[in-house]
Amino acid sequence: AIKCCVANVAPKQGEWNKDCVSIITPLLVGQYCSVTVVDLLQEEMMTCFAVDVVLPGSGKHLDKILLEMGHELSPKRKETKKINPDTGTVLQKDSEGEREKTAEDELVQNSDLAIKVVSVSVGDTFSGVVAHIQTPEDFFCQQMHNGRQLAELQVSLGEYCNKIPTIPNFCPAVGDVCCAQFTEDNQWYRASVLAYTSEDTALVGYIDYGNFEVLQAARLRPMIPKLLELPVQAIKCTLAGVKPLSGTWSSEAIALMKQLLQNKMITIRVVDKKENSSVVEIADESVTPIINVSKHLLESGHAVKDSKDVLTTNETVNTVKEGSAVGETINKTDWTWVKLTLKQTLNVLLCTVNNPGEFFCQILDDDLLALNVLNKSLSEYCQQTSTSVFKPSEGEPCCAFFSGDGNWYRALVKKVSSDGAIKVQFVDYGNVETVTPDKLRQISSALLKLPFQGVKCWLSGVKPVNKEWLPEATARFRMCTAGIKLQARVVSFNKSGAGLELIDNSTGCPRIISEILISEKLALKEGLPNKDGLPDTSAEKIEPQETSSEQWQTIELPVNETVSVRVMEVISPDLFYALPSETRVDQEKLCRLMTELVEYCNTQNNHSFRPKVGEACCAKFAGDGHWYRAIVLGVSQSEVKVAYADYGCTETLPFSRVLPITARYLKLPFQIIKCSLAGIMEWSPLIIDLLKTLILNKCIKITVKGINENIHAVSVEKCFLNSSLSIADKFVMEGLAKYSNSGNQSMLHQAHANEASCCCTELKKQIEKHEEILLFLLNKHEAQDKCSEMKKLLQH
Repeated sequence: AIKCCVANVAPKQGEWNKDCVSIITPLLVGQYCSVTVVDLLQEEMMTCFAVDVVLPGSGKHLDKILLEMGHELSPKRKETKKINPDTGTVLQKDSEGEREKTAEDELVQNSDLAIKVVSVSVGDTFSGVVAHIQTPEDFFCQQMHNGRQLAELQVSLGEYCNKIPTIPNFCPAVGDVCCAQFTEDNQWYRASVLAYTSEDTALVGYIDYGNFEVLQAARLRPMIPKLLELPVQAIKCTLAGVKPLSGTWSSEAIALMKQLLQNKMITIRVVDKKENSSVVEIADESVTPIINVSKHLLESGHAVKDSKDVLTTNETVNTVKEGSAVGETINKTDWTWVKLTLKQTLNVLLCTVNNPGEFFCQILDDDLLALNVLNKSLSEYCQQTSTSVFKPSEGEPCCAFFSGDGNWYRALVKKVSSDGAIKVQFVDYGNVETVTPDKLRQISSALLKLPFQGVKCWLSGVKPVNKEWLPEATARFRMCTAGIKLQARVVSFNKSGAGLELIDNSTGCPRIISEILISEKLALKEGLPNKDGLPDTSAEKIEPQETSSEQWQTIELPVNETVSVRVMEVISPDLFYALPSETRVDQEKLCRLMTELVEYCNTQNNHSFRPKVGEACCAKFAGDGHWYRAIVLGVSQSEVKVAYADYGCTETLPFSRVLPITARYLKLPFQIIKCSLAGIMEWSPLIIDLLKTLILNKCIKITVKGINENIHAVSVEKCFLNSSLSIADKFVMEGLAKYSNSGNQSMLHQAHANEASCCCTELKKQIEKHEEILLFLLNKHEAQDKCSEMKKLLQH
């Protein structure tokens, strides 16, 4: 092996940047190249050969490619791209002038098509796979829960690309997204053009996987908006807590990481953000003991601990030690709680649940990483602090020992008993514990700078069926929220906490937690009478009254009627949206209403409107640019997913294309109906994906069993193994749900009785027919004793 460098070029900043290295590596590694030695460079350890490299296939010189990248990444559309001469990166124009385009922009940016990316935040934990490994410092992950959508996308890509022929002179600009045919399997994938190595060959990066390759332009096809609905799946990552033994990662370290991770489902936790990468911890939980990849690389001698992480902790510990004078006076102004604002939308994780009316959550942001560092510092601080000088008083902050895991945490003293027991609440988590004095330490003001992270909350829009929350309601609430990143909207708050609307987006379709409890009869809607018939007189929590947009009505189908519908969206077995095949609304009235709605929307200012999930609104359909009535299915930071309430299609729109709707336009019932699957309860989360597979975007027949609060309780029959079976029965038979003992069951009792009667009559006929056949066969063998005995039994 001889050491080489590219002749005739040198980096302007003294060293090659990572983006340049990432682009050039696939051009050289594993390739046969023509090399001419131009110069010899004497270095400390060995001689370095300056070489002129000619790339295979294109015949182009590598130094020419590097120079082109430094002035113009693509020979096409030269007027559309500008390059920073200092860094060699693309400059983009925005409202404030030119800004430098990062590597992440280069991967997904497209001037003509709207491209979304998967967003992860510090504190997120998810199951995933590693799609491509360059080094432990540069690799790409995918989230497992998007696997089905990605597989469907690959099918759509193949169908689209195989229909269109090679387009002569098709040459997308650098940075544009296109369809590319991967050389290893000849399948089509979404890709971004990173550079041109010749007039007819381009370096592309596969945006859902992270790998690169050089392709002939003939293997590229133009992209269409439909194929960009799924966000870019490749998440660029850096392994937390490790760095290479020398300046670069060894081939052995890379090989070990590939061995540990490739083709395995792993648990990924985002602990920090670094430039355009997520710093992650990775664990393989499929084996015992669990393998932590960072720890494995350290213990195998292929990496060293990243001193930056150690330094952060040590600096915090030193700060604590410097401010930990004995007898330090702590004032109430020395600590604060995390602050929320009305109508704020954020991601949270529930850490302590007492019941739906009282729980504690943490906001998933950078403060959680700071809390992890602080807890490590606090533990070291407490082990070095004496207990003899601290006399706790109620309402005072302190450090307390938690028996659950043997660690120290920040706490507030709630009560000091005469027997010496002290009741404390852990302020970053919400749980309460009684401890003895030796399990407390005086806290330093340095440990109070980070706001207390445990926010006291209640579930907005619901109240208990009785005066107190039932254990079943609390258990169901925990099942719906445990360990899941939830989208929270602050609906109300007072001195003691905040009322939140919680939505689970982890399954790809939003699940509104309050609606789940209401539909399963485990909670009442706020404002309705309690079980004893008395109205709710509690004034402790003040909730805003519902707006007219939340009170929309659907058509009502007759009970026991069987109708054909197309299922538009599945939230859960307790809520899915469907559109009947036959129109049930006066079309003349609907046309008149649509005309008035368009006039109304055209007079409204395009103000900042942020609708809630389940709310009605006006939405501007991309297909014709007209306004229609719609229902909000999901809300993200920048977009809203709607279902057009009278026509049955769904669409994701920017907030600028939705407007609030008034009561005038809600008088005519919506064509779309809300449905729930009748007869089941306590269903497994696995049901949702199975239910989507069975009914989403399909025309099915439903039988209406009852209507409760604008929701049609329905049974759905499907063919399984050449026989018809209720979907609810299938779920119960497979152990994914239980038959309900109340609610729908009482409403369906008569219907079930009729069904049972019909089934018994049919079964009796079949038995009689089989008896006749058996008797006929036995008559053929009258001489045999056993046959005679069987015949007598059948005749009885």
